[in-house]
Amino acid sequence: MLLDIEHRIQFSYDDYISESWIELIMEPRMTERQTVSSFYLAVGPPSQVFRYRDWLGNVVHHFGIAEYHDKIEVVARSVVETEPAGIALENVRDFIDPNEELGPVRDFLAFGGPIQKSKALLKFAKLLPDLSALPIGRKVQAVGDLLGKELTYQPNVTTYRSTADEAIEKRAGVCQDFAQVCLGILRLLGIPCRYVSGYLHITRDDHEVSESHAWIEIYSPSHGWVGFDPTHNCVPNENYVVVAVGRHYDDVPPNRGIYRGNAGETLVAEVRTRPTPKSIVALREEIGQIGLPVYAEAPTKSPHLAQIQIQDQSDQQQQQQQLL
Repeated sequence: MLLDIEHRIQFSYDDYISESWIELIMEPRMTERQTVSSFYLAVGPPSQVFRYRDWLGNVVHHFGIAEYHDKIEVVARSVVETEPAGIALENVRDFIDPNEELGPVRDFLAFGGPIQKSKALLKFAKLLPDLSALPIGRKVQAVGDLLGKELTYQPNVTTYRSTADEAIEKRAGVCQDFAQVCLGILRLLGIPCRYVSGYLHITRDDHEVSESHAWIEIYSPSHGWVGFDPTHNCVPNENYVVVAVGRHYDDVPPNRGIYRGNAGETLVAEVRTRPTPKSIVALREEIGQIGLPVYAEAPTKSPHLAQIQIQDQSDQQQQQQQLL
């Protein structure tokens, strides 16, 4: 499937701020199952945009604005060709040898950040039957079945900062929570696994706004990284677009940064996906500008900007946009 994806973010401030520094993880990855034909990124107020790859191979763009402003807009546009569903879990028949040297994938067995080896996680994992004699694929499916039985998909009960323990306590959450609980249990079972952020295309009215999505990948010695969506208890198909991978959500938020100023921030994020006719598109990346104004001095609506403070705007996207 050839998908046209548009992801818009708008930050609005109730007073003028003097500086902003923002990182974006919005460019889809090139993988065995998806090809990025083009990527376009526009930011405003106009700024020089820089690009690098992080330690996990994700593409990160970043920019700064060093003059007074009260609004920032970002538009990312991607054209991505995806493949049908990958290998079924029942065909992942490997066993992980706990004494085997796993090299780089060992990072994806570690606990940290929002996924801790806690009493709550250990107690929740005891709801599983004995899986020791099962291959990797069947273990993953058993964990998926457990989450489908014990957790309810429910927006607004967790936030983007929530931990796996919070979702377990509330027995509810969104896809970010399903993914992180699933990762915690699989790591207890000794299966290397990683968090995936991206998009899930759903056939719907063109005027409706799509949403971001999160799922996981498990490591198989025979098959490499294999996708699994614990929210829908299925293997990802051609409707899924991978943007970034990490140990957990904190590695791959769509946006994070700081700003300087005594102002409140409002974030609005929108994602739209649509199939597009097959065409020959040259591989390219373009950077554009959005003509929002900046000011050398704070305009008059900012009487208290002298009281400077640093505000953290890190990955507030889920406060405005619940994940599927």
